[in-house]
Amino acid sequence: MRTPLKASVCAVALAALLSGCGMLGGDGADEKDEKKGQGQASQEPGTAPKADNVIGEATFDYHGGKGEVKFEINSLTVRGDLLQMDYTVTPGKPSSGAMRNPYVRKLFDVGHGESAHLIDMANLRRHSIVKDGNGDYLEPHPWDTDLTYGEPKQLSVIFAAPPENTEAMDVYLYDFPPIMNVPVTRSEGDA
Repeated sequence: MRTPLKASVCAVALAALLSGCGMLGGDGADEKDEKKGQGQASQEPGTAPKADNVIGEATFDYHGGKGEVKFEINSLTVRGDLLQMDYTVTPGKPSSGAMRNPYVRKLFDVGHGESAHLIDMANLRRHSIVKDGNGDYLEPHPWDTDLTYGEPKQLSVIFAAPPENTEAMDVYLYDFPPIMNVPVTRSEGDA
């Protein structure tokens, strides 16, 4: 069983590791971009699994039924004490009332807090998004993650790893119904 201290140390280590490869946003271009990217887990080119690798997907209505959004889960991969979920979101343009510059929280009309959680039905556990040392969720920033109608956006979220006997999880994104039975894979060192 993981202690809270061990989980915190892992989260801080992961945040430090990922910030070095640009996964948490900011490329050092300027201080504003660097600050804006903290806590984000948006994919940079070359770090995400191929978008055509879809292991779970669903399409839901949003904006009062005037638009549809497609979610594709590209991976649920355990690496040590953490699980990384890579997913793609493609919002369709609403038939009316479309935002000029849509971003995640406003487009899907969801409140504050985590954008995702996982349910391990085999062990009856809910997995929440890991926080870094500053208390920021390791997920795309809800107000700064821009979306473009009709174009896929690859994103990533970090969770605590499930027990070794977990083969699949139900994925909950924003306030939409779950994407059920998404298979979990383990990196070579964790298999």
